[in-house]
Formats: sequence, structure tokens, C-alpha cells
Amino acid sequence: MGLIEIGIILSLLITLMIGLFGSKQIKNKTENYYVAGRNMSIPIVGLALVGQAIDGNSTLGNTTLSSDFGFWAGATMVIGLALALFLFGKFFAEKLNSMNLLTLADLFRIKYNRNIEVIASILMIFSFGILLAGNLAAVGILMKIFFALNYETIIILISIMVVIYSMAGGLISDILTDLFQIGLLVFGLGLTLVYIVFKYGLELFTSGDLISGMSITQMIFPGEGALINWATIVALGFGNLLAIDFASRIFSARTPKIAKKGCYMGAWMTLIIGIPFSLLAFFIQSIGISPVEGIPLLFVFSEEILPVFISMFLISGIVGVSLSTIDGAILSMGNILAHNVLNIKEGLKKVSSADYEKTYLYFTRLSLVPIAGIGMIFAMLLPSPGILLTVAFDIMFASLLVPFVFAFISKKPDSNAALWAIICGGISRVLFAIFSPTSFGVDNTFFYIENSIITTSLDGLGTIISPLIALVVYLYVASQTGKERKNYIDIINSFFSNEHNLDTRRKNYKYNKEDE
Repeated sequence: MGLIEIGIILSLLITLMIGLFGSKQIKNKTENYYVAGRNMSIPIVGLALVGQAIDGNSTLGNTTLSSDFGFWAGATMVIGLALALFLFGKFFAEKLNSMNLLTLADLFRIKYNRNIEVIASILMIFSFGILLAGNLAAVGILMKIFFALNYETIIILISIMVVIYSMAGGLISDILTDLFQIGLLVFGLGLTLVYIVFKYGLELFTSGDLISGMSITQMIFPGEGALINWATIVALGFGNLLAIDFASRIFSARTPKIAKKGCYMGAWMTLIIGIPFSLLAFFIQSIGISPVEGIPLLFVFSEEILPVFISMFLISGIVGVSLSTIDGAILSMGNILAHNVLNIKEGLKKVSSADYEKTYLYFTRLSLVPIAGIGMIFAMLLPSPGILLTVAFDIMFASLLVPFVFAFISKKPDSNAALWAIICGGISRVLFAIFSPTSFGVDNTFFYIENSIITTSLDGLGTIISPLIALVVYLYVASQTGKERKNYIDIINSFFSNEHNLDTRRKNYKYNKEDE
């Protein structure tokens, strides 16, 4: 066993120990388990958000895409994720934090009704379930490169480890492990960049290959991937406003101001950590390293160029941040399943107040088991989800973004309009998926119906158009029911203004104890 394998094993054991340590802070309190006691500071919130934003896609995938299709193909993933955190900080974080929510799906119950809450919850679980399976598969494939274990065994072991510490410590454990995992990656990336500069100098980063690879034409001309690149920014930038793992970390902030500043910090750090992985692609090309079938380009680079101790930190960090996405998805989906879909609080009305919190936590923790189990099965049956991964997330984005935004900008959000926006936005995205030969450059091998209307040059169009269709439908239905009519400009203006202070919003939105 080499140093890299030892480093990965040690990092996993440390992650498990940190996660189990977090369980001591739960103290049989639902709020501690779901939202870390609403007591997190700016640095903790910011780093926890980065831990969810940076994963295997924004590191390994980023470098590979930049190498294959140009700088912007990889960088737009990081830009999109950072944009989502900036948007959260600018428009939503303070308001979400002041509402004292336990899950993001609670917003749809409070602002609309129980039916919209359930539909939104199911869409979130479906979308993040595919994301979970994809990340489990990615970690399984990565670990298989270094360990003499079969793919299925790795998936099971990783899932069990994550479930153990997530069940034990809830969001507190997830955040603590996020801090360790992102710290490990930053340390490994820092060592890598320092080593490159000392050995090769800065000239490689000013080479003609880098300048041509960063050409802005990749963001202008569809033939050079502009539509896909913009669709990536739109999908990640606006779609991640519905990211249930981001939301739970925003809820954990001590105050609305901390939530806002934590989002800004997370956005800047996402760019600072993620963009170097895009730039590394051109350095790797400039020194003549060629891709190897079945092995990520960054791993080939680390094996051929980096000293083994630097590779150990870099690769362990990448495995770690991939795990941070997995634990965030499992915990957030489990919480939504128990709290919003199954609505376990209704079944516990006859439980004594002394046992209520303990029983509530028992069923919430238990809900993580089926979530992880389904994720494992899906990852084993479909280790390369391909287009299904992007389409699943896009369906949630197209369906829920408009109702999410109108929950804030409208004084009386229309439940009927929200329902039709969800239906039409989702159906339109499914239709684009059926008739598009590719999705974000990935061949549509699942459900493509051949046609001459939507070609590969229009790849990404469905991501942009579907939420716009949902918007038109929402506005039309709301205008027919009389709740919105002609005051949209006033509504939007009030959203961007400081007309209502946070104390008023907190008073208006705060949970009724009986509803908890």
C-alpha cells in the first residue's frame, strides 16, 4: 500500500471520528440536528457552503472539461456555483434565515400549501437522489483506481460510513466534516501550485495556449460551446437556489446578517478554489501530459509530475470534498422525507412532550437509511448516469425556481399558479430532454427521439427556456385568479427595497409552535 492510499484511509477515518464527535452536540434537540442549533458564525457558514459547492465535478471534472473544450467549459461550473451563493446572499439568505425553517421544503408549505410542499419535496428528493447516486458512483470509480476492491464494495462502505456519522450528528457533523474536507483540499491545492511555480516558473501560465484557451469566443458563438457554457451558468447559478444542502447551512447561521455574509464568503472562496483547477488544464497540456483512458486527467498529472506526498494531500482532499456532497445530500433528503413528505410531526401529536424531540429525531435518523439505500442501488445499477444527472437537476430547476422566487417577491403567492408553473416547467424540460441529442455535451442515450428541429448546436436551450415557460404560466394563472394582476412591478420593486426590516419579517414568518 502506497502513501496515497494511506492518506485516503487516514482522511476517511478522521472524517468519521469528526462526524461522531458532532453527535455530542445534538443533545436530543431537533433544531440541533436539522440546522446545527442556528448558532453558526460567518466563517463556519462560508466554509460549510464551500464544502458543498466544491466537489469531484468542480475539481476533477473541471480540469478535464477545460482541457477538452477550453477554459470556460470547466470554469463555468465554478462560476455558476459562485453565482448561486452570491444570489443567495444578495436576495434570499437573510429572509430564509429569518423564517426559522427546518428544511427548504417548509417554505413551500408556509407560502403556498401542503400540496405544493409535498410536490416540491418529491422533486427535491428525486433530483438530489440522482445527484447522490452520481457522486457515489464517482467516488467509487475514483477509489477503485487506488484500492483492490470491487466497485460495489466501495459504494457500500462509503455509504455506511456517511450514514453513521450523519445519523449521529446531523448537520453539526456534516458541517464539521465539511471544514476538515475543504481544508484538506485547500492544503493539497496550495502545495500543488507552489510546487508548479518553483519547478516551472510562472511563464507557463502566460503561454499562448492559455490565452487562446481562455478566448471569450467560447461565451459568444454557439459553435464554440457558448450555449452550453451559458446554460451551465444558468442551471447552476439559479438551479442551486433550490439546493437543499446550501439552504440548511443558511438556516444554521446565528443571524440573518451572518447568513448573508457567509454566502458572500462562500461565493468568493468557491471561485478562489475552483478556478485554479480550470487553469491547471493548460499547464498540464503545456508540459505534454496526455489523457489516459479511465483515469481523470488530474490524477495522471499528479502521478507523473507531483511528489507523492503532495499527491496524497491533493487526492485525499478531492475524495473528501466528494464525500461532503454525499453527506449533505443524504442528510438533507432524509430530513425532507421525514419532516415534509411523511410529516412525522402529525403522527407524534399524542407523544408526551418529554419524549417528543427524542422520538422525532429517531424517525428522522431512520429516514436516512432508505435514502442511502436507494442511492447505493442506483449507483450500482447505473455507474454512469450521464444525461440523467443533468436532466434530473434541470427538472427541479425548471419546476420550482419560479414558485421559489414568487414566495419572496409576492405578498400573496398564488398556490394554483405555483402548481401550474411546476407542471409546465417540468414537462417542458422533459420534452427538451426527449428531443435533444445531447445535454451539456453528453450524448442522450436514455430517451432521445430523433428529430431535425433540435440539434447539438442548441444544446442547453431547454435549461434556459423551461423556467421562462414556468414564469409565463405562473403570471398568466395568477392574473386569472386575481391575486397578482397588474402589480408585478411594485412587487419586484418592493423585493429589491428595504421597505420591510428583518425584525418585521422574522415576526411575520416565525413558525407557530403548533405547526412544529
